[in-house]
Amino acid sequence: MCGRFQLELSMDDILNIVDVLNEVRERYNEDDLSSYTHEKKDIYPGSKSLIVTNEGLRKPTWGFPLHKKLVFNARGESLFEKPMFRNAALKNRCIVPANLFYEWQGKEKVKHLIRTPDPILYMGGVFQTFADNDGSITERFSIITGASQNEMTKIHPRTPLIIKKEDIRSFLDPKSSLDEVRKIILSYPERLLITREDPNSQLSMF
Repeated sequence: MCGRFQLELSMDDILNIVDVLNEVRERYNEDDLSSYTHEKKDIYPGSKSLIVTNEGLRKPTWGFPLHKKLVFNARGESLFEKPMFRNAALKNRCIVPANLFYEWQGKEKVKHLIRTPDPILYMGGVFQTFADNDGSITERFSIITGASQNEMTKIHPRTPLIIKKEDIRSFLDPKSSLDEVRKIILSYPERLLITREDPNSQLSMF
């Protein structure tokens, strides 16, 4: 699963992100983009964070509302079948940039920091607008997860979907075939760097 991640974005990071979608960069000037820079901070469900959509950059709230709870993860295996996520999975897929995400292992809740070799990783997600109790409209996102593999299975059974740069445009495009999108959703990162909370104690590299 993914219940917390870290984000720090400089202007160069933002420019690199929008370059993933060449046509998006033309829509923004530097003043527009500066509002998306981000000091290093942990992001929790209920917080606002940057997402990249087929139409550009947004800052929605993390977690779909369900009664008094937030559904902040969506299982990739059933994404197109679950009523809560089905429409968003078809039309509103997004990328959630992060520097790393956290996971806690076992009853002792041993904290681990999980990264990719790149400074920014791109988690797959879905987004949608919801009506709040006061009648206002809020845009929200949820992060897609899949079954853990390799060393991650020792830490947690679920891992957020991490999308390769070359797959981002296909993943975001609502016109992409379901077979193509499903293939991306069921993919798994080739390499993760896993570190215990003690930054000097690296658990695994694969």
